[in-house]
Amino acid sequence: MIAAFSSSSSLSSVCLVRETGEVLWSGEEEASMRASTACLALLERGLEESRLSLEDFRLFAADIGPGSFTGVRVGVVLAKTLAWNQGAMCAGVDSFDLVDAGSTVVLPSRRGEYFVRMVGSDPFRTMQCPEGAVGYGFEGGDRRPMAKGVSKLVGSLAPVAPVELVPHYLIEPSISTSKKPLARIQSG
Repeated sequence: MIAAFSSSSSLSSVCLVRETGEVLWSGEEEASMRASTACLALLERGLEESRLSLEDFRLFAADIGPGSFTGVRVGVVLAKTLAWNQGAMCAGVDSFDLVDAGSTVVLPSRRGEYFVRMVGSDPFRTMQCPEGAVGYGFEGGDRRPMAKGVSKLVGSLAPVAPVELVPHYLIEPSISTSKKPLARIQSG
């Protein structure tokens, strides 16, 4: 069994899937700034409604981005922690593939830019959305990454040890270091 998480956008989602791709349960919730709470509540509800337990899962998959810096890390840390606890493996899935693995996908970047991934090509940043693209963050785009997309990708998942699962950042995170480092506390 596979438990999958997506939290790279403001929509957090969880899906419980058989290795055959059969979806046993999926749920999503608008959760801007509270992805961890939403994913854990969705997982709990999914386990209860499907009458499964964490011990039933041998693979924990996470949306590795691109997307919200913090949101992506929430899903990755959740998958790693659960896998570590269960002695299971992890797998990472691109946000592009969770939207649609077989189409040109557009995801929002920052400052009016977009990430675009055309089938068979590496993603790139642009200010223009290509015609016929799917995704979100642009006029007419309403398809966000969803954990249930893992059901179509089970054959291509590459299991790794929990320590090896890392986010996929297409640009450096826009965080900065403190201008005034914290003073060292000296013990008496």
